[in-house]
Parts: sequence; C-alpha cells; structure tokens
Amino acid sequence: MSISFYIKNKKSILGSKAPMTVEQCLALSSQKIEQFTFDETEDDFDAKKFYNSSIADYECLLCGVYERSSRGFELSFEKDLNEYAVRIFTPSTQEDWEVALKYIKDLAKKLGSDIVSERDEHFTAENIEQFNYTDDILFGIKSCFDKDSEEYISLGIFREVALNKKIIEGFLNAENPIAAFSTFYKEIQYLDAFSANQMFFEDKNTKQIIGMYALTQDVETILPYKPSVEYKNINIVKNEDVNAWKVALMIINGDPDDKDSYQQAGEVEYSDFIARLPKGKYRFIDANYIIVTALTQEDILNIVRKN
Repeated sequence: MSISFYIKNKKSILGSKAPMTVEQCLALSSQKIEQFTFDETEDDFDAKKFYNSSIADYECLLCGVYERSSRGFELSFEKDLNEYAVRIFTPSTQEDWEVALKYIKDLAKKLGSDIVSERDEHFTAENIEQFNYTDDILFGIKSCFDKDSEEYISLGIFREVALNKKIIEGFLNAENPIAAFSTFYKEIQYLDAFSANQMFFEDKNTKQIIGMYALTQDVETILPYKPSVEYKNINIVKNEDVNAWKVALMIINGDPDDKDSYQQAGEVEYSDFIARLPKGKYRFIDANYIIVTALTQEDILNIVRKN
C-alpha cells in the first residue's frame, strides 16, 4: 500500500528538460536527502558514475533524511508521462511524511509545476504540506491488523520490521497511535547493532538449498527468531525452496582488525541455535527479530559444543 504524487517535468522553449541527475535530485531540497537503495560502502560502488547518472536510469530510488526517515520515500521518473513520482508507503511514520512532503514541495518549486496525487487531488508547492497524512497512517496501521497472517512484514530504510496483532493493538490502544507507531519503527531502524545478512548455498551432493546467517564473537547482532527469505532476496530464492537454515558461528583468535584472526567455530542448525541461546542473551525487537548481545568466545563455544 502507498500513495504517489506526480510532478510534471520542467519545460523549455525546445521542449521538456532532460531528467535530472541523481545528484541534482538529492541536492534540490532544503533537507539533506540521501539515497538508501545502494550500499555506497561496497568496494565496487562507483559514486561519481552513480551521482552523475540520470534518475530515469533507475526504476526508483529509496530516499530520506538520515536519523529522521524510517521507511523513506521512493523517487522515480516516469519517462512516458515525463513526470517525477514520489511514492510514500502506507503506513509510514510521521517524520517520513514530513520529509516526503517537504521534498515534494521543493521539487514542485524547482520545476514550476503543480502536484497531482494518484487520487487526482491537485496541490501546489504552497499547500502540499497540508495534506492529511494522519488518516493514511491510521488506515495503514489498522490494515496491518486486519491481515489474516500472524505476521505482517514491512520494509524500512535499513531493516525489515515484523508486526503482529499484539503489537498493532498496542499502537491502536495508545494515547497517540501515530506517535507510538512512529517511535517503534524508528527505534528499530536506528538500533546500533549489526543486521546479519542472509546467504544461500546449494549442497553439491544433495542439491539442497541452505539458508545461512553468520554471528561473530563480540558483535551485537540482529537475527530473525524464525528465518524466512527476506524481501530483498525473493528474486534469488523462494522460501519453499530453502531446505534448511543454519548459523555459522565465528570466533576471533588474535587482532579483531585482522581478517585472518576470524575462524569458524562451527555451524549449527538454526532452530538448535535459538534453543541453545541463553534467554538473557537476546530480546525481541518486534514480532520476529531479536537482538543478540555481543557473545563472548566462551558463549559461542558452549553453543557449538552441544552438537
């Protein structure tokens, strides 16, 4: 679920202007807008090429303001319609809406164009920030509650969030449901912990697909309580195709800054890992994800020794 807003591209005597570059799109706002689609710390990331490329080269970019945005907004350029589109997820946090509407305002000012929502509502740069987003947030929260499944997964700028009826009821029963939802979502996005990445391997002998996580000594880590294929990986493998989930447990023998000091202590079936994890070593942050405190080498070896 989402709401999209469209702003016509600027025109000139010779016709429509070329779509802006990524750098121009991010820099036009009075806010410090960043993109969260690509990991700019990756070794093969070409920052100069990326920022000089056209926004039209991408299906969309996830944008927002660091330490304010939780879900962000999607920015894209519709070539056939010659217009920019800003998509805001339902439900988003109050700050997500404030950031997105401010960006839409700045974009409309730069292009000298009005704003049209997907509902055919018309706005200007002067009144777009008056859009009644509170109704959309409340509608989104209640819609999550109406889901038949036990969990509802929504995407954030850094990590997924799993909601269930108990958590959603807590929002709806709060004195300020929007503030309760916004605080909950934002705290999860900005937890100072490592989100373990999913990896997938095919067993050469059995041809079975194994889902794998890694947990390293002395690193506070966010893991799912019950693993499943995350949204960002659904084009790689289907959940029903994963035959088993495991955790690779890593210990450090030597200098933590030396990669050669990292050694695998063992692999444990995921359900066994959860069962052996001392209750005081983790806590739930939502309906499914847990944050595991930094385990010592002895903690890890005790988990492995129970094989």
